[in-house]
Amino acid sequence: MAILSSTILSGLSILAVGLLMQSWLRHQPQPNTITSISPAQKTQLHEIAALMLEIYQTLAEMRYLNPESIHQGPHNLSSLHPLYTAQNIDPEIVYLYSILPYYIGSPPLDGETDFFHGGTFADFREEEDIEQSRDPFYAGPDGVDFDAGNGPYMQSWMTPLSRLGNHGSVILYDARVHQIWIIDQEGWVSTDPGLDEEEEDDDGGVKEEAGVQRMNRNSFEHIPSRPAGDVLRDINRWFRELEVLPGVGEYSGPEWDDEELDLRGLYREYGWLGEFDGEGFEVGKTRAYCSGQARYKAEEPLRAVEALRGWRMSFDRDIERCRGDIAKGGSVDEEWVARFELWKMERVYKCISVQSEEKEAIAAGLCPGGICIKEDELVVWEAEVLRQEARSKRDSISRYREWAEDSEQGGRGWEIATRAAEKEADIYRKAYEAASADAERMCPGKNFESVSGRQALDEEEMETSIRKLKDKILNLDREVQEATEWAGQLPDEAVQARAMVEQEIHGFRSRLEFERGVLTRMSGHVVQ
Repeated sequence: MAILSSTILSGLSILAVGLLMQSWLRHQPQPNTITSISPAQKTQLHEIAALMLEIYQTLAEMRYLNPESIHQGPHNLSSLHPLYTAQNIDPEIVYLYSILPYYIGSPPLDGETDFFHGGTFADFREEEDIEQSRDPFYAGPDGVDFDAGNGPYMQSWMTPLSRLGNHGSVILYDARVHQIWIIDQEGWVSTDPGLDEEEEDDDGGVKEEAGVQRMNRNSFEHIPSRPAGDVLRDINRWFRELEVLPGVGEYSGPEWDDEELDLRGLYREYGWLGEFDGEGFEVGKTRAYCSGQARYKAEEPLRAVEALRGWRMSFDRDIERCRGDIAKGGSVDEEWVARFELWKMERVYKCISVQSEEKEAIAAGLCPGGICIKEDELVVWEAEVLRQEARSKRDSISRYREWAEDSEQGGRGWEIATRAAEKEADIYRKAYEAASADAERMCPGKNFESVSGRQALDEEEMETSIRKLKDKILNLDREVQEATEWAGQLPDEAVQARAMVEQEIHGFRSRLEFERGVLTRMSGHVVQ
């Protein structure tokens, strides 16, 4: 161990010596068979699997994960061994893959699911996840030289324990030194809250490994890490102590990623961590979410007015620009191209102006003085949103049952999904009943129509949708006719302008054909 001579030791900190020792251990050759895994290392690997399972079970206890969708090890991975070999994954990591728990969202929600710090759950029984485990940060490394500028960075004895979401962090594990990193893709720094402050430099980055120069910009081993067991126990503790909340990401669904939803407060309200009322929490969370949705729906008239106002301002600027282009002169073709653009914009502007007047009138009636909802009547709106959602959840159960019974789509996944759909429908039913009871108690004699001026928040009836579609088809017919008439004034020299008009007419006719097909199908449903 010449690298640990007294000369070097005198110039390095204890931290630097530790980092060099880890680097030396990682690069020592190891046997490449499952039987080469020592009892001590198996104990470490089983610690990782057990602690990951504890985290998953905590998230299930928090009602974030469906416990039926947690697949505990061991798993038979014999069919995947050729892929593990092709990806140069060491036996200890393959063994870890066989004992890790995996979370698989039930269909049709079996895609990405938020896990920790913007990462998602990984399943190393899936080919995609196995292949991506060699490049978890999507760096696109080249070749096999770990010292190259854009070389690989995942040694064969390393693995991620989570997948990268839309940026965010990945949990990385090194089986040789039993260490874990939590690294942010964009900042390329640790996001492990458990690291001591002294391990970071004054600029918020990480201290460089003393005496070591890194050529590979993808390398992460210089970033601080901690003993693997400590990190995973901390992650579980952070969830349990509500320092980190489940969900709060784009793959969690809106009920877990609503900035207005006080998840932490809801957990505490329903007894977390002591005598936790899990079902009460789910009902309360559903009510809180739908209450926010009720407020959002109530304020839609004001948003519509504001959106159209923005469109008018944008078209005002574009119309002035087109008029300026016409005034500049130029070739005949250039002039008519500008005239055509102006013609289109003025037509759209006129349409927007008409819509603005209509929306302003609606907003004035539904939101007098800019007030769309009275706070003491919010619960009535909430009950209406829940009525609609509870019916939708109830209706979905039959579809899940059909899919579960279908020989092509059947299987345990759809059975689990059916049970999850039944449970969700029951939660929404209870939330609706509770909101309705509160509405009757807090607003006696009032109903949704009396407080909102609307009959319901349901989707439009088929007859109303058909009427609107017929009006749209008439407008498109008129667009084709007027564009054709406008093209009649074009001089022969306006070659580009004529092509633009013909393309516009073609677009109108394509949309007409599509909308007429939709109308035929909708009308058929009404007849049936």
